[in-house]
Amino acid sequence: MIAMSSGLPSWLVVPAAVITPIVMALTFLMVMDWINRPVSVEECNSDPNAGFHVAQRNDALVFLHALAQLAFVAAGAWRIRQRPGVRVAFLLVAIPVSALVFLLSFMGLIAR
Repeated sequence: MIAMSSGLPSWLVVPAAVITPIVMALTFLMVMDWINRPVSVEECNSDPNAGFHVAQRNDALVFLHALAQLAFVAAGAWRIRQRPGVRVAFLLVAIPVSALVFLLSFMGLIAR
């Protein structure tokens, strides 16, 4: 009898490598929309650095999004260490998808 290898099956790994970065980017965009409320005139008058604080918060969120995408790729590759062929498939799909989704979400924020 053939022994089943432990680990995640490849039919589950590849869709997870595609869907998870997209869900992470949508969550990131939702948080950005939720946290960027309009700044009132009174708030700008009372705090002349209000725009600077908003920009710092946005920069931190973009950095956290990039870190989350990188952590997903690293954790996924670490989790699939028992099966090298599936790990390669995961990395070949997850790295370009994560990079593309991050760049598209970042450019979408700039275009607003």
